[in-house]
Amino acid sequence: MLVLSSWVLARKPKVINPFIVEHPLLALLKRKFNCLSARKGIVLNREEFQTVTQRKLILISLDWTRPKDPPLSLVNVPNFLPDDVVEFIMMYANPCIDVAIGAFVWNEQAVQHILKKLKKHKFPGKVILGGPQVSYVKKGIEEYYPYADIFIRIHYFGNPDLGLSAVTELDTLPSPFLNKFISPQRFIRWETQRGCPFRCAFCQHRESDVSMKRRQFPMSRVIQEAEWIAKHSNIQDVAVLDPTFNSGPYYLDIMDKLIKEKYRGKLALQCRIEMIKKEFLDRVVQLNDTAETVLEFGLQTTNSKEQAIIDRPNNMKIVEKVLTQVRERNIKTEVSLIFGLPEQTITSFKKSIDFCFNHKVPVIHAFPLMLLRGTPLHERKTELGLVESYEVASPEIDRVQTDIPHVVASPSFTYEDWKEMSKIAESLETSAKNITKSFDGKHNVETTSSLQNFNTYIV
Repeated sequence: MLVLSSWVLARKPKVINPFIVEHPLLALLKRKFNCLSARKGIVLNREEFQTVTQRKLILISLDWTRPKDPPLSLVNVPNFLPDDVVEFIMMYANPCIDVAIGAFVWNEQAVQHILKKLKKHKFPGKVILGGPQVSYVKKGIEEYYPYADIFIRIHYFGNPDLGLSAVTELDTLPSPFLNKFISPQRFIRWETQRGCPFRCAFCQHRESDVSMKRRQFPMSRVIQEAEWIAKHSNIQDVAVLDPTFNSGPYYLDIMDKLIKEKYRGKLALQCRIEMIKKEFLDRVVQLNDTAETVLEFGLQTTNSKEQAIIDRPNNMKIVEKVLTQVRERNIKTEVSLIFGLPEQTITSFKKSIDFCFNHKVPVIHAFPLMLLRGTPLHERKTELGLVESYEVASPEIDRVQTDIPHVVASPSFTYEDWKEMSKIAESLETSAKNITKSFDGKHNVETTSSLQNFNTYIV
């Protein structure tokens, strides 16, 4: 039996009974954990739950969502404290009940609290831990999580950590759309591939298994999903999760399918700017006859020293050429930068912003540097003298920051410098929101004026 419960990270507690969910996509999990089928919509009380003879799994999801995200399809507690999760688990605890938790950078503190409390209360079942915080630890996972028993990276507590990673066969994964696990709704996230061909030192999009640089979902599945998206008119906003959409072998075919099916919503694509080709831009323009395509470029920095240390070189001549091409074609574009990089200074950060202004980039984002587990920067943080803090850079920055450590000082910039860069990033975000509201597909007078005003501010 599989019990799925979901909490959204917040402050006020609210507790519910477990809810048994029956769906075709859960079949794989049920087979793996020898779970019983359950009738859809049944709520079990504690006595009923504890008397089921086979082994049971409580799967806990500690989610962080954005305002435009759809409601979670599982049981959803909109506000919680970690102690509520512990109380929920212990209410149903017995030796035949295990608990599994997904560990992400945004819920790390909550997960640690829950694990310690389960240990204190002598939870009798097995504690299973998975997620990026587990997958990307190369070795020594028990040092991070001494109170877990099983790790979804082929490791059991007490055994030698061989640094292995669990590999998912993408060909065997069912589509959440085609299998009706996710219903058509205004905003969805979609992936056509996993991993990335590049090796940026700050990024976890590189697969945790170094032999896997980038993996493609089956072409037949992706094309069917594109058709499914286009035929449901209530889907108005699609964020493609691929870290480099234009690196795969099928991305032009995907664009062709969306064009053929006359998709009419927004389509956000993260692309490597130096890999942009004319035939891709031609398809973007064609798709924009019915849709609204936004190309998101992660430039990160224009400074060569910073590029070298984060292993993210940019061919600036090609970057300039592509920015000109998308502007001439009236393609909506966003560029993201990072502040808090090794070797960075306020001056170099401003120069990266100036570069974007000079090339009339309408929307610029700047995000604080996180040191994600398993990345080279995380491993080198002591060597590089990077100082971390849980301080939120700015609530205006559109990315989760609470309970996540960010780099706030280094040999090249002080904490006060970081605060100044945070203010600049906040102003960029405010400007971006205003520009986005007024953007009509062209760099009109209002947009140009906003850029000039901000450019004056950062000088």
